Amino acid sequence: MKKVIALLSVFVLSFSVANAGELTITGNAKASYAIVSSDGTAAKADQAKGLGISNEFTLGASGELDNGYTWSYAIDIDAVESSATNDDAKLTVSVPDVGTFGIFLGEGGLGRDNAASQSVISRPSDTSYAEGMTDTFDIDGFDNIQYHTPSGLLPFGTTFKIGHAPSARATNGGDFKATGLVNDRVATPDTASAGGITLDGGGATATQYQVVVSEIPMADGLTIGADYMEFSGVLNASDQAPESGAYYATYAVGPAVIGYSKSFAALAVNSLTTEQVEQVENRKYSIGFNVNDNLSISYENEESEPTTQEAATTQYVMESEGLQAAYTMGGMTLGVAMNDHQNAGYTQNQDVKDTVFTVQMAF
Repeated sequence: MKKVIALLSVFVLSFSVANAGELTITGNAKASYAIVSSDGTAAKADQAKGLGISNEFTLGASGELDNGYTWSYAIDIDAVESSATNDDAKLTVSVPDVGTFGIFLGEGGLGRDNAASQSVISRPSDTSYAEGMTDTFDIDGFDNIQYHTPSGLLPFGTTFKIGHAPSARATNGGDFKATGLVNDRVATPDTASAGGITLDGGGATATQYQVVVSEIPMADGLTIGADYMEFSGVLNASDQAPESGAYYATYAVGPAVIGYSKSFAALAVNSLTTEQVEQVENRKYSIGFNVNDNLSISYENEESEPTTQEAATTQYVMESEGLQAAYTMGGMTLGVAMNDHQNAGYTQNQDVKDTVFTVQMAF
């Protein structure tokens, strides 16, 4: 595996594209109106009604080289009040019958923990209210290089992807002159306090693997997949090293798609006597249904359960569920998401409801 990673590093370390390609601008103009209320007995949410408009679009380019290789480039632009910043970028080269190689800055997530979601607006834990649900580690949190197998290489519609971060340090979104950021390799354990759980992998490098199977014999409509992420050279994790993984399945039958996923995130542990979070286990299921060509509805339930190595501190299971609908008229989509969160922030009785109305124009 080290030889494969070294080969990827050499291949994508430094390449430039001379042939002119097609330039594209993609994104959507999305506005929202959010209402948050609390019916729990702890940490009541007293938030004003919110209005928002999306502020990100993607510039892309692609082309073909003389030898038949294809390339693509994309960068996300965040339009803030006083300036425009680029925070995510990728540059890939695809070689026929060999695969795709690329450099990703804050891009290229390989995690499958949310791949089964069928919510028509967004997952209940990814809407207007920051409930603090912890998922898994993902390679897109670091500057990384990747290899993807080409379509048709493996049987049963199987695809395999590997991503490697030469430095397990948060992405710096730098330009082509950027140097690596200082990395102390130290992982910080979570001390099991209420209010949220923080994943900190530490380590010198990070590697993530993903496999997806989409053409399963005798099971039309079924797709399954999994991912696993590990760190090397981690300091301050003498009793447990951080790692994470997930598996998922989706099944399409008629106008409906059912999804299920389960994920595990192991946190750094450096003491067997100090109460620390050992792992977070998530279970999610959802169903989406196309009522007709214009109207889609969905239901999703997400459950997140932390555990500690001493079990001396009671940990509360967080649950988020959402009923959502989207109606499309040409290039405009109207949506509503009604979400309910119990024990938000892993805090007992911090129960919150949020309702979000959206209007989206595609371009």
